[in-house]
Amino acid sequence: MERRTGSRARAAFTFIELLVVIAVIGILAALLLPALATAKERGRQTYCINSERQQALAVFMYVDEHADTLPPVAFRDASGTITNWPDLLDPYLKSARLHFCPTDTQAKTSSYGLNELAFTDLTDDDPAPVVRLNAFKTPTATVMLGDLGSENDFTTPRPDTLKMVAPSGDLNDDKDARPLARHQGRCDLGFMDGHAGFLPLARFYTNQTPADLWLAP
Repeated sequence: MERRTGSRARAAFTFIELLVVIAVIGILAALLLPALATAKERGRQTYCINSERQQALAVFMYVDEHADTLPPVAFRDASGTITNWPDLLDPYLKSARLHFCPTDTQAKTSSYGLNELAFTDLTDDDPAPVVRLNAFKTPTATVMLGDLGSENDFTTPRPDTLKMVAPSGDLNDDKDARPLARHQGRCDLGFMDGHAGFLPLARFYTNQTPADLWLAP
């Protein structure tokens, strides 16, 4: 009789231990999963920044072959066919996948947009001349391209757009969009000197004096 009682007590104690282990595992998972998600997003952001750096280098290679002029956002040829800037840069890139941010699950054309004050859209009515690379006074602090794809509220998606509208500008056509802080509240950006990094909207786009400080040549 005493042996049976001891056996039941041991079985009950083992079951309680199992519940404790399960509870501990649950607590650890709850603590670790957000950290793992953050680490995964940082990896995607690193990939994104590298993609923008590669696209900036592609812009420079285009400039070298086109008399120091920057590529247009888009142009229309004699037959009426429109070519957009991602297609213009593709010959200088290892893969067209560099146009896509891994965090962006909606884009089918590009996750990024060119600075509209630096890159001319030749499909606009009465477009300005294309800009030369040597026109920039502070290339290290002038945005070339960046995470794109939001409406005026910086939240509502506006995917597959091509042109980062200046803070003082309006969304005039289907190529226009505001930057999208898709990486933990920050935008990945490529700059006119070829380097890439990230900034929150408040550091380069909103509440700036003058308003277009980071985008004007």
